[in-house]
Amino acid sequence: MLVPGLPEPRGGGDAAHAQWTPVGALPEPAFDHARIIADARERIRAKLEYTCLATAFCPPEFTLGELQQVYETVWGVELDRPNFRRKVLASPGFVEPVEGAPRRTGGRGKPAALYRAGNATTLHPALLRPERRSEGERSV
Repeated sequence: MLVPGLPEPRGGGDAAHAQWTPVGALPEPAFDHARIIADARERIRAKLEYTCLATAFCPPEFTLGELQQVYETVWGVELDRPNFRRKVLASPGFVEPVEGAPRRTGGRGKPAALYRAGNATTLHPALLRPERRSEGERSV
């Protein structure tokens, strides 16, 4: 799931069976709902470029790999890990290290450092969304 700790949806009336569903698994929406969903997805994609919104999709303490996964999921592209890390850490106030926290192990390589959202609200420089590339190419 992209957003951690979401409350259980509570529906009523004609939405009595409300549930979280991946956007790609939604049935064909009625009326202008497809356009509303498309506009919302594009707005989120664009806001990730110049705001710190991506940290809201992470737990309170996260690795840069988890933050990168947010961008990759929302943008629909695979990003180059070293370039992503360099750009995130070069954006003042975007993230801050969690001092004294144990590093998180994920299997291979050395354990990852933990970060939390910084106090910035906008990114300078912006983290520009790459164009979709062909199979096997990496971005950022």
